[in-house]
Amino acid sequence: MQKKFLKRFLISIVLWILFWFVCTWLASSSNPGIWWSALMWDLLFNRFLIGLVIAMMWVYTIHPVLWFKCFALRGAFFGAVISLDIAIGSYISNTVDPATQCRVFWMTILAWAIYGLIIDIVATKFGGQGKELLHKKQK
Repeated sequence: MQKKFLKRFLISIVLWILFWFVCTWLASSSNPGIWWSALMWDLLFNRFLIGLVIAMMWVYTIHPVLWFKCFALRGAFFGAVISLDIAIGSYISNTVDPATQCRVFWMTILAWAIYGLIIDIVATKFGGQGKELLHKKQK
């Protein structure tokens, strides 16, 4: 269990670092002062939380109500929900042009839903999920 979970965890962490860098780099095109600012650290912690939650949510493999495999939806859901604070912050911020506030809000949610989806798919494919992480294989 430990090796497979560690592999899933490391894959999630490496991918969130990559996606955090991409996100911050894209944000720096409209806000060049983002590097080493409070917003950069907020993005870093928020994206770390997404990677951590997706790494830890390996237990839920079947949707509890609809009864279908849900690992792809799991990553997209947590990516979007955890990104809400950044998206709302950009929407109510005085530094973002009012004409683009709505677009930035939805692009943040959509981008991190996609990133969460990718993180979860890759972590599940190479690290595993559910019962395969709980039980040792019999030889």
